[in-house]
Amino acid sequence: MADDCSTPDLSSALSQELDALGQHLAPEQMERLLVYLAELQRWNRAYNLTAVTDPAEMVDRHLIDSLSVRPFLQGRLIADVGTGAGLPGMVLAIAEPERKFMLIDSNGKKVRFLRHVARTLALDNVEPIQARIENLPAQPRPDDILARALAPLPRMVQWLEPWLSHGSRLLAMKGPLADEEIQDIGPAWRARNHPLHLPGQGERCLVEITAAASTRQ
Repeated sequence: MADDCSTPDLSSALSQELDALGQHLAPEQMERLLVYLAELQRWNRAYNLTAVTDPAEMVDRHLIDSLSVRPFLQGRLIADVGTGAGLPGMVLAIAEPERKFMLIDSNGKKVRFLRHVARTLALDNVEPIQARIENLPAQPRPDDILARALAPLPRMVQWLEPWLSHGSRLLAMKGPLADEEIQDIGPAWRARNHPLHLPGQGERCLVEITAAASTRQ
């Protein structure tokens, strides 16, 4: 694809950022990530999928930010709730082909974009789903649930309680987090705060939430 996001400079920048993150991807995976960015940039002109439009900034704030949670994934079925344009789920699906990703969003235009990307990149481990988070079915139950700057933690826990109470694990990507937000989730839940060290970016964290007494099925 002849777009700004497929230039050699971006490929080099992505490679350097991956090294700083301590991660490795195969050349074809890196190419897929850049094609994804090119498609995001192209669709964004009509559908306003992201406020970030500079290709170099997209590498940092979309690709590297999404990949920062990759070491924390544990299960085979991952749900990305409120995925928007596929962040972080689409990026992680490219990096982790052995896992399956449900990319969930209520916005029809964004879900159509995700389906287009999945077809374009021949990703058979991606299932875009148009649904509201509070109306998600109990099954299939994901092992891990990703949420990137979606909502305050107590609200997310309330929405996702049917999954969390049966053993799913929430991985919530956050900026600097006030202690009160974790405390407000209540005693029924356990929370662990993992700092995320991102090259050239501000303070971030990943909050891992599980039921205090889960019943895995």
